[in-house]
Amino acid sequence: MRSIGIPRIAPSTQFASGQRGVALLTILLMVVMATILASSLLARQQRMLKQSELLLRQDQALQYALAGEGFLGDVLVADQKINNKSDSLSESWAQPMPVYPVEDGAVTGKLLDQSGKFNLNDLYHDGQPDPVALEYFKRLLDQAGLSAELANAVLDWQDPDKETTGNTGAEDSVYQGKRPPYRAANRPFTQVDELRLVQGFDDNAFNALSPFVVALPQYSPINVNTAPAQVLAALAPSLTSAAVTAWVKARDAKSQPIEAVSELWSQAPFDQVAANDSARIKPMLDVKSQFFEAQIQVMLSGRQRHLRSSLYRSDTGVVCYQRTLLPVRSGATS
Repeated sequence: MRSIGIPRIAPSTQFASGQRGVALLTILLMVVMATILASSLLARQQRMLKQSELLLRQDQALQYALAGEGFLGDVLVADQKINNKSDSLSESWAQPMPVYPVEDGAVTGKLLDQSGKFNLNDLYHDGQPDPVALEYFKRLLDQAGLSAELANAVLDWQDPDKETTGNTGAEDSVYQGKRPPYRAANRPFTQVDELRLVQGFDDNAFNALSPFVVALPQYSPINVNTAPAQVLAALAPSLTSAAVTAWVKARDAKSQPIEAVSELWSQAPFDQVAANDSARIKPMLDVKSQFFEAQIQVMLSGRQRHLRSSLYRSDTGVVCYQRTLLPVRSGATS
């Protein structure tokens, strides 16, 4: 038989072919890596664009809310020019702000009078406790269905000394025993929510009292034209909730406010208050309001943003001294 020879491939040719295979695989890996990197960069860019858009919309919503605050401040200034003798819930400032449409949303808001409530910081001012305010506050606690003795712990929370008031006061020795431990503030209240830290104020006690109190930065009398029945019923021991509630309903039904505190004592049931009681409580009463809370809500691109601004009105204008972006507590009384 005739043998057929099998051609041999030179070693150099085999090596060159292997090199081309490795080079091709390397190129493919580089293309895959470049594609993955490009996809990752694109996804990151899209996330950044979405975040930037969200931040832009949030900032836009905040600017709308601040504009609403400015509008409500102008309403208070205008009201001051129209009537600087008294403030009541029948005036224009007490009505909800009209809904203002904006691009892809709307802005609305309202003003709430804070001078119609009991100021927790009236308990201690000018470097000493106020005994008249303390007795008033005890009666208000009773009106809220709470123990009048809680007033001592509230006073101790803000006075600078370390001595407890009465048998039911509370200072650091009490709060250091809690878990976690903390100290009494020994300064004025900055917000009503601080009451939750005061000895004796569990959720039930806080919810019962919070609609009738505020934490204002200075001594502030109570406007009898806007105060709720519970606050007015605490003026004197002789007043009953039922009688004061009837008076408040009649007050709010008419558009003529009281223009001097002295007028209050001539109207039933306040005409039954003893002269010495009315004289003691008179410094804590007024017919005008200086402190308000502006509540603004912005709806933008299907999202809500809230702004609560604490406003102080004087003869020279309106200033905002505190702001929060937190919404109003659920179930809170206006």
